Amino acid sequence: MKRRQLLGGLGVALLSPFSGSSLGQYVLPPGQVRLVFNENPYGPSPRAIAAVNDVVALSAYYPDSPTDFPILDDLTKAIAQRHGLASENLLVSSGSNEALQAAILAYGDKGKILVPGLTYDAHLHYAKQLGIDIISVPLRSDLQIDLDAMSAIVDDTVSLVYLANPNNPTGLPIDTTALRQFCRRVGKRTLVIVDEAYNELATSPSDQSMVDLVRDNQNVLITRTFSKIFGMAGMRVGYALGQPETIAKVSNTLMAWPNGIGLTAAYHSYLDEEFIAFSRQKILEGRAMVNATLQRSGVTPVPSQTNFVFADIGIESTEFVARMADRNVLIRGGYAGYPTHIRISMGKLEDLNIFDRVFSEVYAASR
Repeated sequence: MKRRQLLGGLGVALLSPFSGSSLGQYVLPPGQVRLVFNENPYGPSPRAIAAVNDVVALSAYYPDSPTDFPILDDLTKAIAQRHGLASENLLVSSGSNEALQAAILAYGDKGKILVPGLTYDAHLHYAKQLGIDIISVPLRSDLQIDLDAMSAIVDDTVSLVYLANPNNPTGLPIDTTALRQFCRRVGKRTLVIVDEAYNELATSPSDQSMVDLVRDNQNVLITRTFSKIFGMAGMRVGYALGQPETIAKVSNTLMAWPNGIGLTAAYHSYLDEEFIAFSRQKILEGRAMVNATLQRSGVTPVPSQTNFVFADIGIESTEFVARMADRNVLIRGGYAGYPTHIRISMGKLEDLNIFDRVFSEVYAASR
């Protein structure tokens, strides 16, 4: 065998693990309807994709140098300006979950963490692994977060309060006036985190946000993400807003270098109002479709202000979710304390047409 042929063969052998199975893992299986992770399948923004193509060659460099790769500063300034804050009020993280985990590291060891009984909990699993005590307060019978019950528990042993608004998996927003009063009252004793991952999908995003409390120097930390309406779940970018001393403390416990490609995409997505409006409209259309599907089967959906719908189907959800998966439609179920509830994320409208047919058939066969 000639040397050139040998090297060529070695090249194929070396490349084959990546050109085949490894790279293929970042491709959705054919025919799969993925309604499980609250993603925006219409993203990322076309402007973000174009910008990433222009800067991908800079991936060799850390994206925190103001002279070589200033995108982190650009994104920070753009977000701060929109919210009427200074750059010192903001940190950028690898998804909002990193900011939540960093807050747990910064504050959790000082006492207990107070949370609703049913809420987003990826970061709370992390807290449990660290041995931090978590106090869970059951939801009210209407699935709303019980702010009065939570407020009554707060004492000097509570170092952190976590709330998601709108809540996940219920999709329900917290009453704005009640939440603002809660944050002001409880914030005098401990830090209140308000996770606004789905704020851009709420009925009135600006009015329902607690960012004004940051401007008013209150003891709150607001987290946001680019994984939802911006359609960038795979790029891992989020941010948090708070008082400068809180931001500095949480920043010290961030665990990952910022993602330069993700930051570039986030910056251009953040400024792409046309794409944001398009995504919101498609998600609202999809939500109406899912609600209609459920109602035709006699299921009452919880009135969501997010890109997912929560519903009590009246039968054990874990088995139902498995039957849906057998038909290549992925949804969520198996919630502790809510064994007959499912959660359906929004997909593309064509995916939701498939969901309509499969859900109706599987549900009818399961009754």
